[in-house]
Amino acid sequence: MTAADASPSSPAAVPAQAGAAAGGWHASWMAPHMLLRREDGAVLLLRRAGTGYADGWLAPPAGRIEPGEDVLTAAIREAFEEVGVRVERDDARFVHVMHRYADSMPGPCHAVNDYYFASTRWTGRPHVAEPDKCSEVLWADPASLPPKVLPHVVEALAAVRRGEPFSIHNWPDSSGK
Repeated sequence: MTAADASPSSPAAVPAQAGAAAGGWHASWMAPHMLLRREDGAVLLLRRAGTGYADGWLAPPAGRIEPGEDVLTAAIREAFEEVGVRVERDDARFVHVMHRYADSMPGPCHAVNDYYFASTRWTGRPHVAEPDKCSEVLWADPASLPPKVLPHVVEALAAVRRGEPFSIHNWPDSSGK
């Protein structure tokens, strides 16, 4: 296996003093995701390219929250920016949140809260709208995903299929074992 084939996230030990500098408060990044779902259940995935993070891996439209945005507004905006479709607020529904450890994230906590919303209605034809960040879009059956889907996305899609609204991914064992 080459470095390009390795998962972009891996478990690591959380330093005991991680929260000391923040008075015990930890910050988590928030990442909004939009699952566009066809009638046959397939979800739209993008192949990341040219971003420096997880290039070559597949994930749904996702990104960061911009100043003044709530997480749903951000997910809707990301779907438009990345694949050129417009999702109405009333057509998007919350389906899952994942709290995950990502040692690539800055700060003492290295935590991300991934918020997944799903929609079966949108206007526009999904396409690569940011060719500097994505090399292709494809539809995939969540029960039979292609290779190189980001590991946390695989777990989140499985949790969505099971109807689970919450999951935890990649956290080091905190039991002291």
